[in-house]
Order: sequence, then structure tokens, then C-alpha cells
Amino acid sequence: MPVKMRVFIILIFLLPFLLSFQSEGRSYPTYETYLTPKGIEFTSYSSNWDQRKLQELYVELLKNGHGEELTELKAVKIYPDKHQASNTKGSYQALSKTITLYQGDKYVHVEDYRDTLSHEYGHHFAYYYFPSHHFPFSKWSVVRGLEHEAIRWDAFWNYKEEHHANYPQEIFADDYVLLFGSTSEMNSKTFTDHEPFYLRTEHENQNIPNILENKPLIEMIELESGLSVEPSRLIEMPHFTNITDNLVSYQITKKANIAYRLNVHLHDIKNEYGSTVMEFYEITVNDDISELHFNIEQAIEKNDSNYLSFSLDVVDLSTSIGFETEKITVGI
Repeated sequence: MPVKMRVFIILIFLLPFLLSFQSEGRSYPTYETYLTPKGIEFTSYSSNWDQRKLQELYVELLKNGHGEELTELKAVKIYPDKHQASNTKGSYQALSKTITLYQGDKYVHVEDYRDTLSHEYGHHFAYYYFPSHHFPFSKWSVVRGLEHEAIRWDAFWNYKEEHHANYPQEIFADDYVLLFGSTSEMNSKTFTDHEPFYLRTEHENQNIPNILENKPLIEMIELESGLSVEPSRLIEMPHFTNITDNLVSYQITKKANIAYRLNVHLHDIKNEYGSTVMEFYEITVNDDISELHFNIEQAIEKNDSNYLSFSLDVVDLSTSIGFETEKITVGI
């Protein structure tokens, strides 16, 4: 292979790392530092994050599934204010192997950064084990099933916040959160009916296949990283089966402590923008239930409605992981 061609190929592979290395361009006085036993330097530029809280943040980091790649992480930084170009809570710089957390003056508790820290560590994990995942020809992208999806492969030279969910780098990072990220249990007795669905941990891109039921991809990630996905995390997307006799039926994963919310939208054909929303809740109490039936008679009896649409929200109360099914529309 000619030297020029080899140089070109090397530059193509290095480009994502070079472009992902972004300096803040601003100078902040260091408020506190903490060097972990693994050699990761935690630095705070916010007076809300002292050494004790940096140590707690490190403990939170360790709750994420990790292997040999952890020793390659160099630093975690907390800045007091927003990112210069967006409202993001975090970013990862592949060249310096650094996680940066923003708005430290606003987010003052470790749990405020739980999902963000997991997501950014997901980038670190991805570039360590699957460094070519941001390319459409990578094995990861093929097994993930992205070749037929509306994916953006131009993040490094044409990044736009509006396309964030469709960049493969962000998809992998969110995959990591669901497979290995730190979780938190929800106590349904301390919540109102709707709260778990707004507080859940979910994949930003709800239009691609559910990672938690992609067994070939999970096996590939486990083999490459040496980590194992806990079976308790795995939950399949519910499948709509039927609507009859005022009952909406879904086939579900046999698993206890899962909360479901059927969102029913009632539409008046005379007013296409008019819609009344009704919600129906269920929580599975054991692991032998394979189908749920929601009685929507109250919705059907709305005489001013010509058709209705519905979707099913899901959240695993043991992990806070969840998602929403696609919307189904039927006439009344």
C-alpha cells in the first residue's frame, strides 16, 4: 500500500479522536482535586463540589459496569457553568480520555449526574472496545441493526444538537447506560402514578430496536469486554396483540415489579388538533404474567370522539429503566 494511502487511512481513523478533543477555552480556578486509587484525577472548579463529594462521585462511577478500560480513564472534571455551545450536562474527550461534567453550581448531588456519568463513561467504553463504532461499516453498527435506520454518520464535521439522538456515538453510549449503567430502584409507594415514567432511565433514541432484547449484540459486547449483562436488566418491548370488547391487550415480558401506563388519546375528527388524554395504570406483582389487558370502556364511551390512539409506557421499578411503545391508531 502506498505511503500516502496509509497516511490517509490513519488520518481517517484519527479524525474522530482529534475532533472530539475540545478545550473549554476558559480558565477556572481549581476548587478541589481527588486522585483515586485507580489514578483517575477528579477536579472540581465549582465550590459545590469538595473532595468528599468528588470521592462520592468516584464511588458512583464504580457502580457502572467496568473492566480493564477503567484504568485508561484519565480524568473527570466538573465545571460550574454551562458548556459553551450547548446545555449538555456532560461530554467525553476521546483524545485526553476525560469526562467533563457541566453546571456544577446547579447540580449539587451525585444522583444529579448518575445517568450523565454513565452515558459519558459509555463513550469511554465504546472507544476502548469498539473504536470504529462511529463508522457505518463497523461490526457494531451492523449487529446493532443501524444500516436501515435514519442514522447520522457526520457528527465530527457536521454536528447539530437536533440530531444528537441519531449519532452512532450517542446510541452506543445510551446502550451502555441500559446494559451496564448504574441503576436506582423506585419505590412505587412513594410515587404518584405518573412519576416513575418521567424519572425513568431511557434510551434517547426511541425509534431504533430495543438494545435489551438484541441478544447477538449483547453477546458480542460481553465477549469483547469480558463483562456480563445482568439478566435482571433485560426486558422486551411490549407487543400490541388486540383490541376487542373494550380491552387493549399487550404481550409483555414475564417479570415482576414493572409499571405500565396506557396513554389513550381521544380525537375528534372535526377538530384535528383536539385531543383528550386518559391514562390507565398496571404494576405486575409476579413474574408469570405474559399479557396485560386494559379496560378502556370509559374512553370508548366518549361520544364526541371519532378515533383514538394509544401507546404503552414501561418502567422497571427495580432499575428505573424503561421506554415507550409505538403509537397505535384505531377508529371508534
